[in-house]
Amino acid sequence: MAIDKNVDVQNSELEQRKRGFQLSEAQSKLYPHLEGFTSLSNNFLIPKMIVPGEIFGQSGLIPVEIGTRFDWISGFKASQILYNQSYFTSLKILKQIENLGSISVIQQKEEIVYQVSQLYYLCNCTGKQLEYLSINLTNIDRMAEITRLRSDNGLARKADYASVLVNKANVQTQVDNLRQLQRQQLGLMSFLVGLGMNSKIVLTDSLNSGNLKTPHDSLFLKNRSAILLLEKQIEITNLSKKRKQQEYLPSLTAIAQYYFQGQRNDFDFLKGGGDKFYEVGFTGLVLNIPIFNGFEKRSGKAQYEIELNQLKNTMENTRKYLSKEYSDALAQYKNSINIIWRQEENIKTAEEGYAICMNGYSQQVIPLSDLILAEGNLIEARLSYLNALLQFKNAELDLRKAKGELLEF
Repeated sequence: MAIDKNVDVQNSELEQRKRGFQLSEAQSKLYPHLEGFTSLSNNFLIPKMIVPGEIFGQSGLIPVEIGTRFDWISGFKASQILYNQSYFTSLKILKQIENLGSISVIQQKEEIVYQVSQLYYLCNCTGKQLEYLSINLTNIDRMAEITRLRSDNGLARKADYASVLVNKANVQTQVDNLRQLQRQQLGLMSFLVGLGMNSKIVLTDSLNSGNLKTPHDSLFLKNRSAILLLEKQIEITNLSKKRKQQEYLPSLTAIAQYYFQGQRNDFDFLKGGGDKFYEVGFTGLVLNIPIFNGFEKRSGKAQYEIELNQLKNTMENTRKYLSKEYSDALAQYKNSINIIWRQEENIKTAEEGYAICMNGYSQQVIPLSDLILAEGNLIEARLSYLNALLQFKNAELDLRKAKGELLEF
């Protein structure tokens, strides 16, 4: 839901669609182009050509007017690219840019998955904390009832009963704060998944460690979108360098024109008569051979070579960073497993200690201070276990990110 509703993902997908249309726009130049045209000229000063007077039986040079005052041309012209290697390479570049956009969309989706997963685990942790504190409140109520009865019978001090009530008020304050925090977290979850702020969200998964397994120490960097992105950028730069080199290759274009031409000294084209316009048509080939462009190609090629070196340096540095990221995530994951095992044993010990103290306090052989201490140890052990679970879930998420598996859900 978050992927479908996220604005950044939607904009990336729209940008990807735009790149597709840009590629189609560029490819359209490979098809024949046909256009109509018309032009009307008023030659108020008619061009002259100097010709030998002997042509007219005179001596010297004589200026002769060439053309008429009004010149009207209307017709069609067509062109078709037959060969332009530089342009063909440009199409390959646009295709790779389109692929580059696909990787950008994947990166946006991975970021959303990471954010929502972290928040989901955090919401579950907060809910479990509320559950444990609610159990703690029940235990405190039981303790308070025992203490009240003993105080009424003169077997306990009123100060003991007051201490229990103070402890209960402190825990109740923690519960109220956690409930407010949970509302804020669920509100943020509603925003991320595109639901209304008044929507009621129930998280159906529970925060548990699941099957704790130590993963194999293996890494495939090709799964990482950062590597894929750099590979595409290197490929695009190589193609751009190749295109710059191909600018000196000849290009061949087929052309054709068919039009009507009218030349008159008076503007009487709209009057009757079929001798006002004459048909003109031709077909041909245009061969363009670049010869010298002021060393532009050499400078452009050098720029792309520098850019390639920069990308290769970035690629090497990124590989090192991602390898370190995976190594850290794997170490944190293994450490989290050990902490969970230790905290599970700690909870068992705290529960046994609390049960012994509660039973002893009921039989008046253990003071209230020992019972309150045991109760505090139990809730601290449970909350520490929750923090360990949250740490484990985040480590698991970081490990999936480091392996490029965030979108495998």
